[in-house]
Amino acid sequence: MALFRSRDDKVLWSLTKAIRLLLPADPGFAAMLDACRQYRPDARPSRLNRDRIVADGQHFRLHGASPVAPEMAARAGLPSDITCVFYVDWDGAEVGLSTAQRKQLGEPYRELSGYVLGGLAARFGGLWAPHPREVTEPLRAYVFTTRALDATGLLGLASRYAPGLSLGDPRSDNVITVLGDVPSRVRYWPPDPAAMPKSGLVIGPGLPDPAWAGDDYAVITVDAADPAGGAPPDVARAVGAMALGLAAQTGGVCVDVFGFKVRDPADLVIRAA
Repeated sequence: MALFRSRDDKVLWSLTKAIRLLLPADPGFAAMLDACRQYRPDARPSRLNRDRIVADGQHFRLHGASPVAPEMAARAGLPSDITCVFYVDWDGAEVGLSTAQRKQLGEPYRELSGYVLGGLAARFGGLWAPHPREVTEPLRAYVFTTRALDATGLLGLASRYAPGLSLGDPRSDNVITVLGDVPSRVRYWPPDPAAMPKSGLVIGPGLPDPAWAGDDYAVITVDAADPAGGAPPDVARAVGAMALGLAAQTGGVCVDVFGFKVRDPADLVIRAA
């Protein structure tokens, strides 16, 4: 048995087991930084490594692109269009800690990576790992707004973006539901409704603007019946188009399942693994 793995074996392990973002092309540092700022406005270039981005504004760093050779992509079972990979690291692996201590310290960042890399993968047509649980749940977009709506108002606004919508049954907590085919459900959650506190709607490790979780904000959720990961692109774009439209009509902000601000309906298209 070999004492040391070959370089190719290490690369293969990294492409299949490590925390990673796999893209068809390197979008470039400026575009990647701009996308990271849709997750956290204070994302910035690393002061120590200028080819890296501190994606959470604090400790979580996204490395620059490394090329993936076609033969290595084939060995790793990757789609033929994947040409580059991005890895991550974070502060906290201090000298003197045991392997178990470093692993425990890194666990929050491993969880965070599922959201950061997932949002970037959606915007640049790639794949990533690990996946957060939201990817297996129905596709959803969030609109944070201070606009107060009643049932007639929500139905009128939503009907501009999808035909054949109807109101759901009234609820005692003033949550308003609109039903349809695609999107399958739209809900208006007034600030801190009794049945669903705002904390129950906040996705991932937090929002780009923590103020959106405040009592002054209502939330409109736009859902599809399909799981977020691998939902048909036309369904994802329809959800995104309605959510962006509702955000524009109510002076709100649209956010995806990864906690990124949404600029384009295509931002909700999550490529199947």
